[in-house]
Amino acid sequence: MFDGAPGSAEPCLAVTRSEEDTRRLAAILAEKLPGGVTVLLTGDLGAGKTAFVRGFCEALGISRVRSPSFTLVNRYRAGEGEIVHSDLYRLSGGEGEDLDLHGEESDSLFLFIEWADRMNFSSDRPLLSVSITIPDIVNNPGLRIFSFRPANPPGEKILAPLRDFIEEKFPQ
Repeated sequence: MFDGAPGSAEPCLAVTRSEEDTRRLAAILAEKLPGGVTVLLTGDLGAGKTAFVRGFCEALGISRVRSPSFTLVNRYRAGEGEIVHSDLYRLSGGEGEDLDLHGEESDSLFLFIEWADRMNFSSDRPLLSVSITIPDIVNNPGLRIFSFRPANPPGEKILAPLRDFIEEKFPQ
């Protein structure tokens, strides 16, 4: 994890209260993020990682988004761009290296990696780490807290202008 980013080291936090909110948060990011970004998703089972990617894809006109839990990688075309959606849950050790997720270098490509904590990532591409937590599954099962952090200096340059916008639309 990158911890020497310029600007604020504090995470950008967003709170969603339903799966629809989670997809809406991702849809807003689909409008604001430039291509060429890698989003590293972490969170418990059922936290909303796939719902987040689904919302992002739906905002770009992709209606059939499936979890890549068994296929490991799904690819979607979005106009001139592409979305690569990977799930590392079933992998162990260095098995993820065979997927060559580090080699996705196109400026028109968005790369989403679920269970990203199962592999080490470094890239010249902007890396955003998104951690999703469920603070109270019993009393408030739809509540999610999203913590956005840059995972490298280019990631900080991408996140910095989004910080106020995200926190305003999805306050704690």
